[in-house]
Amino acid sequence: MQGKFITLEGIEGSGKSTNLETVKSILDQYKIDYVLTREPGGGPLGPHLRKLLLDKDQSISPSVEMLLMMADRKDHVDNLINPNLDKGIWVISDRYLDSTIAYQGGGRQLDINLITSLSASLKLPTPDFTLLFDLPVDVALERAKERSELDRFEREPLDFHSRIRESYLELASTNNRIKTIDSSKDFETVSIQVENYLNEFLNA
Repeated sequence: MQGKFITLEGIEGSGKSTNLETVKSILDQYKIDYVLTREPGGGPLGPHLRKLLLDKDQSISPSVEMLLMMADRKDHVDNLINPNLDKGIWVISDRYLDSTIAYQGGGRQLDINLITSLSASLKLPTPDFTLLFDLPVDVALERAKERSELDRFEREPLDFHSRIRESYLELASTNNRIKTIDSSKDFETVSIQVENYLNEFLNA
């Protein structure tokens, strides 16, 4: 039996990583075998590509950035995502293709059709279910600043992050698999939203 592929998405500081614990807890209750991973950086080549992509001292053109992200993703899919799904093990990924559409398509203003056609050519799987953590950009960036030193993406201007948020919300409006979480709320309220959507998916 094929495993399910679940992704977590959102702008910087949106609470994806924090709510991963809630997702894990629910899957454990259902006794589901799963692996946790992230992008960039989930495949064998990932740690090197992640370091390069997030390095605040690197200057990378939008097109090269997108291609590096897709190379990282193909490596991730071939070596971790597909092998586990084929064994019936669920895969939970902190970011995936929607991030490239939002960040490089929306934020960097690259042609989204180029991203989706490249994804199809690489035979990248589509997630079964996606949680999108959404909140106002200024609030999210303040959270990111409090969390740690800002990386290359987090240092971009406000309008870059606003375009990313708009791209995510547009994706959610046209894809039933994407469920939007209001992560401007307190942790308990956000956690309840995650539980409700995930339980709905698991019991469908």
